[in-house]
Amino acid sequence: MKAHRWVVAARPTGFDVAASLALEEVDVAGPGPGEFLVRTTYLRAAAPMFKVLVSGSADGRPPTPIGDPVVGAGIATVVESDHPDFPVGTDVTGSFPWQDVVRSNGRSLVPVQPILLPHGVPLTAPLHVLGGPGLSAWFGLTEFADAKLGDTIVVSTAAGAVGAIVCQLAKLQGCRVVGITSSRDKADWLVGELGIDGAVAYRTEDVAARLRELCPDGIDVYFDNVGGDTLDIVLQQLAVGARVVLCGASSQYDRGAADWQGPTHYFELVYKQATMRGFYIFNFVSRFPEGRLRLTELISAGKLRSPEDVVDGFENAPAAFERVLAGRNLGVQLIRIGQQ
Repeated sequence: MKAHRWVVAARPTGFDVAASLALEEVDVAGPGPGEFLVRTTYLRAAAPMFKVLVSGSADGRPPTPIGDPVVGAGIATVVESDHPDFPVGTDVTGSFPWQDVVRSNGRSLVPVQPILLPHGVPLTAPLHVLGGPGLSAWFGLTEFADAKLGDTIVVSTAAGAVGAIVCQLAKLQGCRVVGITSSRDKADWLVGELGIDGAVAYRTEDVAARLRELCPDGIDVYFDNVGGDTLDIVLQQLAVGARVVLCGASSQYDRGAADWQGPTHYFELVYKQATMRGFYIFNFVSRFPEGRLRLTELISAGKLRSPEDVVDGFENAPAAFERVLAGRNLGVQLIRIGQQ
């Protein structure tokens, strides 16, 4: 069977994805014993994937070799099978190469249906609210933020896959929520649709000045997804006893590890008796069922939603990736392949 895949053709410079990826056609053999073929239906583009292309993964693995396919979360349907646990027609999710037809032994994939998909929850939920983004939001907030009723929490990339869920969970905990996002349209969406208390559009507004207006008594919790200058701005406006939760650093993913911008104003943690803690979501794998259960309860009660920003066509995967890196996506960035 013929398949198409996006491979790393050159090490990226800046956030230029299109110039660093190439589309190839390859042959995929039929499944052997204990194997099956899947046809990919959705892929997720996420900023941390770019770090893997530039400097390697969070667990110390080197960058994706030139000539190898891009790898990320996806959903696919089994089309041929010689595996008893993955019959034809089964929808599966997990880690995929960016390839439209893939042969698998099932080790990195699980059937979608057992992942708590209540009525009305889309098949794509394991890619966002019941997957890495939702679980990052849940465990980052519940385990590290120590958010209390009335706390002011600031969330960066607030209209993104993780940030939008953090905003909603924090509101459910009775917090005042202020989001930082790229554009005025996104800021208005966060306030009007998600119901947060205020939002800053960093491309057109003075972030420091707007945060002082929106958080006059200081910031009790900062959920950081970007690092860089934004982290430094927030550190200077912390309240006494504040908690900073480090989830991501999207402003730094185009740099080699030695060139990352660390926090200049870290000593504000001393003055404000504050804490700053990072976490890696895959350290919580054993608790994923717990997190999915809690998130599913909120979805079923109509208290939590996750917007999807869908780009159609496998050929448009690099463009979708660039949307994320440029901050143009609203919610999780998905690539839909073929007709669903």
